[in-house]
Amino acid sequence: MIKAILKLYLWVENIWFKFPEKLRFLLVGGFNTVFAWSVFAVLEWGLGKINMVGRWNFSEIVVANIALITQYVITINVSFLTMRYYVFRSHGKFWQEWAKAWSVYIFLYLINAPSISFLMWMFEFEGWQAQGIYLIFSTIITFLLHKYYSFRQKK
Repeated sequence: MIKAILKLYLWVENIWFKFPEKLRFLLVGGFNTVFAWSVFAVLEWGLGKINMVGRWNFSEIVVANIALITQYVITINVSFLTMRYYVFRSHGKFWQEWAKAWSVYIFLYLINAPSISFLMWMFEFEGWQAQGIYLIFSTIITFLLHKYYSFRQKK
C-alpha cells in the first residue's frame, strides 16, 4: 500500500514540476494564503470571543494585531517549506534560506500590521476583511522577494 502511494506521489510530482514556476507559485501561494488567512480568521474570532467575555478590554484592532502576529508565527514555516520545495526547488543551504524567508515575512509583517490597522480604523473593515485585502496586494511582492532573495539560485 505504501509503495503504491509513493508511486502515485512521484507520478504527480513529475507532472507538477513540468508546470511553469509562476503557475506553481500561484497554486502553492494560493494554498498558503488561504491557510494563513483561515488561521488568522479563526484566531481573530476566538480572541474576539475571549475579549468580549473575559477581563480584556482591547479594541478590535488590537485583537486583530494579536491574531496577525500569532498567525505569522504559525504559518511562516509551512509557507517556507512549500515554497522552497514545490515552487523554487531550492537545494541551497536550508538554515540560510530559512533565515532569509523569515526576514521576508518579518518585512511583510511590518507592512501588514499598519495596513490592517489602517483599513480597520479608516474604513471600518472587520479584521478578516482587511487581511483579505492586504493579501491580494502582497502576493506579487512575496513572489519577487522569494524568487530574488530567499531562494535565489546562484549561477
